[in-house]
Amino acid sequence: MLCTAHEQTLMPAHAPVDNFALLRSQVLTGNRLKQVKVLQESIARFGLLSPIVAIRREGRLFVVDGRKRLAALRRLAFLGRLPRSLANIPYLIAEGTGEPPKRTAMLTSNAKLFNAVRARFTSGLAIDAIASDFHISRQCVRDVLSLIRLDAGLRSLYFARKISFAQAQAYAAIPDTADQRRVASLLGMDASAGAVLDAAVHMPVRSLAAAAA
Repeated sequence: MLCTAHEQTLMPAHAPVDNFALLRSQVLTGNRLKQVKVLQESIARFGLLSPIVAIRREGRLFVVDGRKRLAALRRLAFLGRLPRSLANIPYLIAEGTGEPPKRTAMLTSNAKLFNAVRARFTSGLAIDAIASDFHISRQCVRDVLSLIRLDAGLRSLYFARKISFAQAQAYAAIPDTADQRRVASLLGMDASAGAVLDAAVHMPVRSLAAAAA
């Protein structure tokens, strides 16, 4: 799955949105309110891409990472727009230091994450802004965006888990999508990322075309 090396290992628990509280109240005005509204629309469209992080105190879950996401979720619930998939909100318990876990779980499919990030990128948002909006690392955003260069058919195979992310990146490194398809046809879906890159580097494009014909 996308971002596995950077962020995904811990599995979240789930609880209703009303089970969460803030350690201190905050007033939503100005730029903070605008940011929450952006998150609100993102969650309504794409779901929650990463879990809230909380600590347990007196039987309640107090949010230490994800305050804006919680505010967005509460607003969606109030408006009756909270997705059914978020009837119970995914969360992780902070480590003993009170700090968020160093590796948090991605909560969405490869295809959904790709479409969400690409939509933000093509609208003109910078990588830092996308990472902040979706609460993922900048490297994760770059990994997602590298798939834009991948042939649509090969991308579908990746989303269906027929090829690995390393293979997908190797194919995406070949500039022409027609050549990507030719290499895939020549080597088959079981070829390693290294084999894909070797074929692209050492074989002339016309040889690839002839081999695939």
